[in-house]
Amino acid sequence: MRRGMLVASLLFLAAATPVVAQTSAEELERRIEAARAMGAEVNTVLRGASAARLLGEFSTATELMDKATVALEQADNAWVTEMIFQALAAGRGSNGMQRAFREARQRIRMSPQQIASVTSNFPSLLLGGEFDEMILRFSPDHPDPEYRCACLAEKAWVHRVAGRLHDSRILWGELVAAWDRNPLEFSNPDAQANWQGQYARNLARAGRTADARAALAKAMSMPLSDDERPAVQRRWAQTHAELGDVQAAVELLEPLIGSSTLVTVNSLSTRYTWEPVRSHILFQEMLSRHR
Repeated sequence: MRRGMLVASLLFLAAATPVVAQTSAEELERRIEAARAMGAEVNTVLRGASAARLLGEFSTATELMDKATVALEQADNAWVTEMIFQALAAGRGSNGMQRAFREARQRIRMSPQQIASVTSNFPSLLLGGEFDEMILRFSPDHPDPEYRCACLAEKAWVHRVAGRLHDSRILWGELVAAWDRNPLEFSNPDAQANWQGQYARNLARAGRTADARAALAKAMSMPLSDDERPAVQRRWAQTHAELGDVQAAVELLEPLIGSSTLVTVNSLSTRYTWEPVRSHILFQEMLSRHR
């Protein structure tokens, strides 16, 4: 598998580094410090873990190995996501996205929570129900750690794609309630605007129409940089789509089709996010103008 090959190559790199008897304690400490740095590459983290082991700092070695494991999982997730995006960009539709995901899972082992995370980003992968039973097993107190997760959004998408809208709205409502109990506040205005856009969209998915409109109005009034605007504006459009405001969604999306790589005719034609409005004549006319 790809992960096995990657780990083997990284361990080879770590082993090939001269961490033999003549390596000074100062050099080993430097490697540990480099491994702890934010954004350190996996091979750097593994070298740090090796250095900690040689110094007898076993708790540090364990900490760094855990960090390397997380980094490997993140790399796997990014690779799988890009495989799916490649299929989407090539215009292969939902079937092509599912084939890409199947091919990715043949190359690497993905945990149930990793699979659920990907399907939450690409709900079209849930068409056919292949992962429904697995995802609906998730619970915060599940005896198996691999299934110990609230995973409210992931389960909500399973119900929604299967046509169980009421069950889906209940779970979106639970997610929003959890956010209300622990609202996120960011020092970065772009991050705050992005979160507010997601909050408004999820309120709409929960069926809380009036609250969603109020949250969306607040989101659209928040300061936002030009660089972040396309991503956040797409969230506003998603909220309008959930509310059935097709004209408003089109007005926000159309400028992005020609100016942003985030919004394309292929993504609008395929991603399940736009299912509530995709068949509407205004939405179809917008797609036709840009084909």
